This record gives sequence, structure tokens and C-alpha cells, in this order.
Amino acid sequence: MPDPTQGLIRVDVAATDKSGKRVTGLSEKDFTLRDNNEQQKIVTFQAFNGGIQPATSLAVVLVIDELNMLANERTGKIELSEADREAETFLRSHGGVLQRPTILYRLTEQGLFATPQASMDGNELADEMEHGGRVRRIWPSSEVARDIGKIAKDSVVLHSLVALGSIAIEERRRPGRKLMFWIGNGWQIEGRKGTGLSDFSIELLTRMREARINLWGASEWPMYDTSGKMMPANYQVSKEYFNGPKNDATGFEYLSLPVIAARSGGGMLDTPHNLAALIGERVEEESRYYSITFDPPRTNGIDEYHHLQVEIDKPDVTAHCFLDYYDEPDFYDQPTIKQPVTVKELEALIANPHDVSGSELAHQLEGVQLTERLNSSKGAKLEKKLRGSSALEALQVVADESVFLAPPADEVLSTPPPDMAAQRQILSNTISYINATIPRLPDFSATRTTVQYHELPPKPNQTWKIAKGDGSLHEGETATASIHFHDGKERVTGQSVTGDLTLRRVGTTLPMVGDDSVKIAPQESGSEQLTTIGAFGPILVTVMTAATLPHSELKWARWEEGENGRLAVFRYRVPQETALFFAEFCCLAYDFDSVLFKKAAPFHGEIAVDPSTGAILRLTTQADLEWRLPLERSDVMVEYLPVVKDAKTFLCPSRAVSISRHRRTMVISEWGEGFKIYAPFETLLNQQRFEKYHIFGSTSRLLPGFVEVPKDK
Repeated sequence: MPDPTQGLIRVDVAATDKSGKRVTGLSEKDFTLRDNNEQQKIVTFQAFNGGIQPATSLAVVLVIDELNMLANERTGKIELSEADREAETFLRSHGGVLQRPTILYRLTEQGLFATPQASMDGNELADEMEHGGRVRRIWPSSEVARDIGKIAKDSVVLHSLVALGSIAIEERRRPGRKLMFWIGNGWQIEGRKGTGLSDFSIELLTRMREARINLWGASEWPMYDTSGKMMPANYQVSKEYFNGPKNDATGFEYLSLPVIAARSGGGMLDTPHNLAALIGERVEEESRYYSITFDPPRTNGIDEYHHLQVEIDKPDVTAHCFLDYYDEPDFYDQPTIKQPVTVKELEALIANPHDVSGSELAHQLEGVQLTERLNSSKGAKLEKKLRGSSALEALQVVADESVFLAPPADEVLSTPPPDMAAQRQILSNTISYINATIPRLPDFSATRTTVQYHELPPKPNQTWKIAKGDGSLHEGETATASIHFHDGKERVTGQSVTGDLTLRRVGTTLPMVGDDSVKIAPQESGSEQLTTIGAFGPILVTVMTAATLPHSELKWARWEEGENGRLAVFRYRVPQETALFFAEFCCLAYDFDSVLFKKAAPFHGEIAVDPSTGAILRLTTQADLEWRLPLERSDVMVEYLPVVKDAKTFLCPSRAVSISRHRRTMVISEWGEGFKIYAPFETLLNQQRFEKYHIFGSTSRLLPGFVEVPKDK
């Protein structure tokens, strides 16, 4: 799978001069990439000029096509013997020390088989080929036979195409570029038409592009078409095939081996004899290449064909690359468009809830999005007006999604901002408050109720290539737990859960202090759930530490009307990646493994404090993530309210909201192979409320965290 920090589409480019020799030493400025004749910006550029390279930069795939050779009853066994000999000669050359990791596939009448893994020990691979040693079966022919007739009447051709697709799926699991040599007669098709070929061709070319395969037909023997006619040795693919199938009822010849090879950036080796040496020479040449990534244009059409051209600004230098790809709407996020409303407009919508049914009001609320923050007291008043759980659920989602917005104008005080000296004093009070209070935190317990909201899962027959129309959030799992804070650490006990949502790791991580963090723990693959812990942990101190770093910004925002008096609101931004904040996503679309994506990210937010004491009463953190990452949004908000116990006042978390937007992953199946792909983005929302506090010991205030922050600002 591609690196999610690079361009969405990768193109491996070979540059040759007039004599066919490789041209090295080029730079990014020498290349122009055109997509459907429109110039595209190159996102990343790498040059591989031979010599010492990572093993993952290039691999070799040998395919022994026993099936097509034995289809020729007259010469098949002789051709197969020669093919095996040439493959063995290549593997054992140079003492069996291969230039690149190599894997061997074998297509037979019984099915598709492969060596267990890629190896640079050619002697070991040759022994396995010769003696039928350790091999793994990709699929038996009986599985493919069930589908004969859906695509082609010729079972040999069908088995060959399915084998090519299955190998592409196998190889897309390994990083780097692959040179595939199809050793044997292969298949050539002329003058055949068929329906349903477009989908097959699209998926086949897409899987090959994702696997970064350049296919080369490698045969010392004549190639025949399906009518038995021998094709010329110097067969050249007509340029008409380079623009892709025209429609669903298209020529079957688009799936011929020479056409697929040419479109993949490979071709047909001219092999009158000594095939092993030619393969070795090709591997040596192909170690000098360039790799480019770019972002495709946005599209609303599924499987939109795009033709690629790479131009090199050097005289008589030609570029060779994968010629085409299919653009999909799902390459970019497709959020549901909702009607923007103010708090007053929302209040008007709910003013007379009895005029409409609860389900109808819920539907109306699901279609709106606030442009300003709905505070807790106004939200509670609106909740009392509603009847029916669906409308209440929809309102809670609307309210929670607004917590990162600025308040309405009537909640912003017109009091002039304090001068710089007064601002510095407020911030000094905040830092002193944290440093003085945290070392004397008492032990306490509380009840935490967590409600998860998620999008409905895709329907069974829904394509992964486009987002569904309904992006509304619905209540999923509800969990109640006892939170115990002791010796600076948060401990969760007695958790009870209702609902059936499964967990995956998605979100942000703050630095570990004690056992507290803001993150998601990975569980079973499938559904997703956002989990937030750490409201009593490092979040406050982390933000204050990061906001006062030399390159960070911390400046005045506004006076704001709070629940218990006016608040001084400061806006901060941490523009650089730091060890204080990580964006996390689990998992990347790798088959077999749960691979966590974790990246340090800049972040920003607001701090609302009591100007007289410096106590933080509301805090937000919002990750600044690059759009092409699988995690697009990761935001956390925590509110604190006073809790009175034995005439003493403590500031305790009362409410927390976390919102994440990330790519789903799903498993699809093609040609007997299951593999993971990225599906459309989805939003997860996590609402937490803290109640029933019981304080042990005594102190004047309670504020999470205990890492000293700078005293200079």
C-alpha cells in the first residue's frame, strides 16, 4: 500500500535515450507529468540510479506459465522443459546470488502456486522449483472454473487472467516496484468481443498499478492467438490500445498479454534465445528509474479513465511508465453537506416541537450544522423541549459537533481586551495555579458515562468507491465506569457497556504521564469506536507546555460569558511537530497485520480561564493534519466545573467531547483473493460526562496534570 504521507498515485518511470540506454542523473525539474493532457503537480520525487539500494525498492516476479504451454499438445512439453531450464539458469547465475528479492509463481492445470516468500537465494528457489519443495497454493483451478463463461469462453485465457490478477493482489502486499516476467507462450487475443470486460480490466489494471508491477512477456517460443494463428515474433501493440477500453462492450484483445504488458510500462522481450540472460539484463537496467507521486483530480464519476504521460526536458530522452489509471470519488473525502444554522435558528427550529413528529424533527436536525457554539445551559433547555429519543439524540450530536466553534455574538463580552501586561498576568496566574495545585491533588472517585456516536455501516451491496449519502451520526455504545484518581494516576474500574460497537485505534495521543492519555486502544477489526481517556491526566499541562514553546503562538482571543462569570479566552497554535502531540490511526489498509499509523502533528485550540485565579475552565485541542492522511480530524474538548465538598471548592471535569474523522478499511474479494482497501471517510463522536464526585482528603482546588510548565510566560 502507498505511503499515506505521499501523493495518492505513484508512477515509476524509466528514462531511455535514442539507443535504448538508461538515462540517470535527472532531477524533478526535468519531469512534466500530464494527466489527460493536463499538467499535474509532482508531490514527491525519488531517483534510483543503480548501485546500492534498499531491497524493497525493486523485486522480481517470475511466472512459469505451464498452463498455456501445455495447451499446445504438439510442443507443449518441450516448451515447458525449456522454460524451466531458462528460469533455473537465471536463478542459479552468479552462484545463485540474486540481484533482487525474487519470488516464483507457477500456473498449472491444477491452479496457481508460489514459493513461500521472496528470496535472494537463487539456488534455494531453483531447488524448490525443480523438486516441488515448499510451495503454497494460491487457488485451485476448480475455484476459477465456477466463473468460466462470465468473462471468456476460453478457460485457458480466463485462468491466465485470473492468475495475473491474483499475483497482483499478492504482490501489492509487499512494498516497492516489481518486475514481472511471464515465462511461456502467454495469450494473445484478436477479433473477440465480450461484455463485462470493462470491470475486469479496470480491477486488473488497478491491482497491478497498486502493486507497482511492470509486466514483461518473456518467451522463446511462438505466441498463438485463440484461433491457433501464430503471432509475429516482433509483435507491436497498436497505440489504439493505450487509451483503455472504450466501454463495457469492448474488444477482448484489451486483455491480451502484450497489451496489458505495454500498458503497465513493460512490454515483450525480444527473445530469439538465451532468455535467462535477457531477464538478468532487464533487472539490471530497471534498477535505474525514477518514482513520482501525484494527487489525481477530483471526480464524481466511478472508474473514470485517465491517460498518463511523462515528458522529460532533455533531447531525445523518452519516458516509459504505467500508462493509465482509474480515478475514483473516494480518493478524496466526501462529507455530507448540511444546512448551516445559528444558535438562534436552531432554537427557532425546536421552539414548537409538538408541531412535528419526533422522527421528523430528528431528520431535520440531522440535516443542520451549527455555525457557532451551543453552550451547555442552552443545550439543556432545548433538550427539555424535545420528545422522543431520536430527536434528543440528533440534538446532542449537533451540540457536540459545535463545541470547537466560537460562541454567538451575544455571549462575547464587549469589554475591551486587557493590555499586554494584564494578559501576561492572567497567564502567569494560570501557570502558577497549575504548579501550585497539581502537587497537592487529592484522591477522588467519580462516575463517567461515555456515549459513542457513529455513522451507519455501508450496505452490503454498496460500492467502496463512493461515499454513501447519509453521514448522520447515531448512538452506538454507552459505557458507564467508575473513575478513581489516586497518586496522580487515573484508574477505570467497574465498566459496564451496552451496545455492540467494536473498537479500532483512532485519535490523538498526548504524552504519557502516569497512566493517562488521550487515545484509542485497538481491538477487533471491523467497526470503529473512538475512546477518550485522560480528562484527569496530562491534557492541561501538555497544552500549556506546548503553547509556551519558543515557536508557538499564544495570544488573546476575547472576553466570553461563562457559566459562572466572565472568562478570558486565549488562542494558541503549536505550528511544529513535537513529541507532545501525535495523530494516530489504526489501521492502515495492510492485509494480515494491524499496522498503526502514528505521526507527530501540529495542533491548535483555545484555553478559557478564570481571570482572577488562572484556573482553566475549558480547553480544546485540534490536530492540524494533512488532507491526504487516513486520519483527517482529531479534536478534543474538556469543560471543568466547580464541585463543592465540605465547604471546599474543586474544579473537576464535567464534560468531554472527542471527534475523529478517518478512513474506513474494508476487505473485498477478487479472483479468489481477499485484500484490504481504504473505504470512504467516516466520523466518530465521543461524549463523556463526569458526575457523582466523591473527594478524599482536602485541598483548595483540583486541576488535572502534574508536569511543571514554564514560568516565564
